[in-house]
Amino acid sequence: MSQRARAGKRTDRSAILMISSEPFLLIEAERDLRDRVIPPGERDLNFMTLYGWDAGLPEILEFLQTLPFLGNRRLLVIREIHKFEKWKDLMHYLKDPNPSSILLMTSSELKRSSTQFKTLSSHADASELRRPYGRDMVKWVSDRFGRSGKTIEPQLSDILIQIAGEDLGILATEIDKVVLSSGDRERITQEDLSVSVPGGVEVIFNLLDALGDQNGSAAMSSLKALLMGDSPPEYLIHMMAWHYRQLLRGRELVRSGLSPGDAAVKMGKKYPALKEKFARQVGRATEKNLVRALEALADSDRELKRGRLPTGTLLDRLVLELLAR
Repeated sequence: MSQRARAGKRTDRSAILMISSEPFLLIEAERDLRDRVIPPGERDLNFMTLYGWDAGLPEILEFLQTLPFLGNRRLLVIREIHKFEKWKDLMHYLKDPNPSSILLMTSSELKRSSTQFKTLSSHADASELRRPYGRDMVKWVSDRFGRSGKTIEPQLSDILIQIAGEDLGILATEIDKVVLSSGDRERITQEDLSVSVPGGVEVIFNLLDALGDQNGSAAMSSLKALLMGDSPPEYLIHMMAWHYRQLLRGRELVRSGLSPGDAAVKMGKKYPALKEKFARQVGRATEKNLVRALEALADSDRELKRGRLPTGTLLDRLVLELLAR
């Protein structure tokens, strides 16, 4: 069971403490708990949200000690509990809470080693929601699509992460956009990602495939189309670097004894067309050239930040250099 699901099931305790360095996870866990405990029609009377810096002890206690009105439970959320100066005074309530009320305390800064966390958690169901990284981030994206009845390949999940970055709030918004654009279809395709990919998903994949296949005319044509579509140069360099890192990982798997086709499957390229394409590109590449390509991309990224060359010139030169390897 995911930590998000576990957080959502904590409805049997009168006090819950959640901490996370990722505010988005806290907001999601709060929303899930609210949806489970307080029906929409009861929220005006039985649900309240406060922030630690402007919460007052009298209003907190009054809300928690009042019986639910036309409902079974009350829920009070205190966000950023570490900012609540009179938190110690809450201990008197936590030792003998109203069983009809739930107090959810959240914080994006509180540490498990702090006195406040240890004291509050002695009378609350305490947990830390950890943000995902690496492969766990890909799984987080896949699971989020799954909640909407959609399936997505790891490769496409990875691309969304590359586009949106690792800000979970932005990533969640991009996922919602893709789900909406996909209509009734269950499987998310490359075309569905067009709502998130600047310049269109087909064009960026055409560029990456052309580079992997060393197809000069197709690569330059795709680059021109992307620039005419106002694709950010930072994004183009980012995606090219992602593709070469994928190929380098594929070569490492081949070196370990896998065939290019098996390496493709190992990296999540399970659909026949994707598997064949990736295996072909991994088979023709060498680790030495892939490392040099990544070095060239890093150099171009630095040049872009310096702003000494026109963007079009810099990217033309970069793609020609990648094709020469």
